[in-house]
Amino acid sequence: MGSLDTTPAYKQQAIEGKGQGLVATRSLKPGDLILSEPPLFTTASLTNPATFEKDLGAIVKGLPKDGQRAFLSLHNNNPGSDPFSNIVRSNGYPLGPDSDVGAIFPLVARLNHACRPNAQHTWNAKRGVEVVHAVREVKEGEELTLSYSMGGPSEERRGSLEAYFGFDCKCEVCSLPQAELEASDARLREAQKLDEAIGDPRRVRHLPERALADCKALLGVYREEGIFDLRLPRLDYDAFQIAAMHSDAARASAFAKLCAEARTVCEGEESEEVVNMRALEAKPASFPNWGATKKWKSKIEDVPKDADANAFEKWLWKEAA
Repeated sequence: MGSLDTTPAYKQQAIEGKGQGLVATRSLKPGDLILSEPPLFTTASLTNPATFEKDLGAIVKGLPKDGQRAFLSLHNNNPGSDPFSNIVRSNGYPLGPDSDVGAIFPLVARLNHACRPNAQHTWNAKRGVEVVHAVREVKEGEELTLSYSMGGPSEERRGSLEAYFGFDCKCEVCSLPQAELEASDARLREAQKLDEAIGDPRRVRHLPERALADCKALLGVYREEGIFDLRLPRLDYDAFQIAAMHSDAARASAFAKLCAEARTVCEGEESEEVVNMRALEAKPASFPNWGATKKWKSKIEDVPKDADANAFEKWLWKEAA
C-alpha cells in the first residue's frame, strides 16, 4: 500500500493559531510514508525520579548544537520549573504502546492534533525509528495531523486536551456547526457503548451474533465519522477474536486479513503487528484462544471465492442473504 513517490512528503511551517506544524508537499494516499525519524534521545537511562531533571539536562547538554536547538524549540505545556522535564512531558512518545521508555522525535513532535487525523504514528522497533503514515487521502498543502486524544464526544476530547496539552481544540470536528457537532457527539457516544459491549467476554462467548453485529455497527460509526487510524485494525481484531472463539476459521481468516491491511496503512508492511496478523490469516487456529466453542465451526476454504462485495459483506457479518 502507499505510493512509491520519493519526493519529500512534508515541510515545516507556521500554522495559524498552533505554532509550528507540518504540511503535505504533495498529495498522499492511504499508507504513504510521510516521515521516518530516529529518536533524538530516549529516557531509558533516566531511572531516578529525584534526579530526573538534572540527568535530563546532562543528556541535552551532550547533544550536538542542532539537536539542542531542536529540543529547546519544542513547545512546553508547563513553563517554569523543570523545563527539560516538561518539554519531554509535552512532546515525548513511548517506544511502542507497552513501553515505559519514552523518546523525543523533533519532527514528529511538530505534528499537531486533530480529532479527525489524517496520519498515524507508530514505533518501528526493527528499524529503531518512529514512522508516520497517511491514513486517508491528503491534499498538497493540507496540514498533517495526529490524534492526541482517546476519542469520545467533543466535551470529553476538549476537556482532556485542555488538561493534558493546554489548548482548546478548534479542529474541523470541534468547529462543526452546533447541529452537526451534536450529531457527531451522539454517534461517538454510541461508539463508546458499542466498544464497551464488544469488550465484554461473557457477551462474546454467549451472544456472539450480537457482538459481531456491534462490531459492524461500530465500523459504521467510524466510516461516518471519517476515522481511519488505529481504531480500524483494532476493531477488525475484535471481530477476529469473536470468530476465533467460536472456531470460525473462514471469518477469522477474513478478519485477520482486514486487520493486516488496515495495520499496513497505519504502520507499514514492516510492522510486527502486520506480520502477526498475516500469520493468523494463514493459520487462524494458531491463535492462543482459539476454539472455546464449536458454534461457528468452519474451514478457511469456506471463505466465499466468487461473491461480489455486497454478498461478501453479508457473509462476513453473518447477515441474511
